[in-house]
Amino acid sequence: MKKLFALTIFLFAIIFAIAQGTWTPKADFGGVARRFATGFTIGTKCYIGTGYDGNYLQDFWEWDQATNVWTQKADFGGGMRSHTASFSIGTKGYIGTGFNGNRLTDFWEWDQATNVWTKKSDFGGGIRAGATGFSIGTKGYIGLGYDGVNSTRDFWEWNQATGVWTQRANFGGQVREYAAGFSIGTKGYIGAGFDSPSLSYYQDFWEWDQASNIWTQKANFGGAPRSWPVGFSIGSNGYIGTGSNGAAYYNDFWEWNQGNNTWIRKADFGGVPRVWAVGFSIGGKGYIGTGWDDTNLQDFWEYTPEHSGFNEPVLSNAVSVFPNPANDNITIEAPKNSDIAILNSEGQTLKAIKNADIKATFDLRMLPGGVYLVKVKTKEGIVTRKFVKE
Repeated sequence: MKKLFALTIFLFAIIFAIAQGTWTPKADFGGVARRFATGFTIGTKCYIGTGYDGNYLQDFWEWDQATNVWTQKADFGGGMRSHTASFSIGTKGYIGTGFNGNRLTDFWEWDQATNVWTKKSDFGGGIRAGATGFSIGTKGYIGLGYDGVNSTRDFWEWNQATGVWTQRANFGGQVREYAAGFSIGTKGYIGAGFDSPSLSYYQDFWEWDQASNIWTQKANFGGAPRSWPVGFSIGSNGYIGTGSNGAAYYNDFWEWNQGNNTWIRKADFGGVPRVWAVGFSIGGKGYIGTGWDDTNLQDFWEYTPEHSGFNEPVLSNAVSVFPNPANDNITIEAPKNSDIAILNSEGQTLKAIKNADIKATFDLRMLPGGVYLVKVKTKEGIVTRKFVKE
């Protein structure tokens, strides 16, 4: 009986650990160890650059999810700096604002195909560092941060098609910098952060609706108040972890469910507790790397969420979208009898096929150029992919 009880506890511990998700170390970041770097993803590649290692940096690196190899790309076009904001739209990455001894307002585009940086119109909100950025469809967003005198709460939209910045509704919470941000569908999310003039740390969490331009407070972040945590999304879940309260560094890691507005603690981040790290997601995986724990860090970790049956997330790998970018037609490969839909950046369904065969082709000639979503629904779950119509 004692043996059976011990076996039951052992199996429960295994199931519980797997249900929290798992962290796996990947190849160390290709550049020097650093803090205050920035990053984004395009397709199955991730990018990390700029930052501070005792000197301001401008190198820029690509990591390939398939090969686990880092490759140096063209240095960031805006010069050496740290504390920047970034996001990606289609096959383009964007980095702007930041600090190099002075707070900055310039904004740059990187083309994945040509490996060239191009200066765009300066950020609409003026100089700042420690701002938060994310993208929704063909629009990018930067807000909050510190302008050298005060923390801010203004929030700005950049239109990729026009290159114009437009101010949107101010962030719903208090002024702050170094907050976590990410997007899910047509909603943006910002939470936690720090107001340096008042020395206040926050744990509130807010949703912004792209269609209505309204901020709505959601359930407070599940961890302690903190600055500069990492945030990213996988499917309909958001994740926030690491960071600092000024006295301690954190490695706790939390999942927020968009459907029920609840936070659940997941497996602690696999590296040492840290602040000023970089985080993002590719498909069904999350990534955190670099940062500071009283020394500059270079390690890079992959997070795999739990899935039904505690299996590897094979569904995400079973969906392919090509070519991407596309022109006249696009083909989606997915498990047989999937429901497949193409949506615009506002989440509206434009084309759909139910109970599709393994391969479905869609005519795109009537659609304007821009970023679209592919939504594949199977019995095992839902997978979304982005593609660009040229």
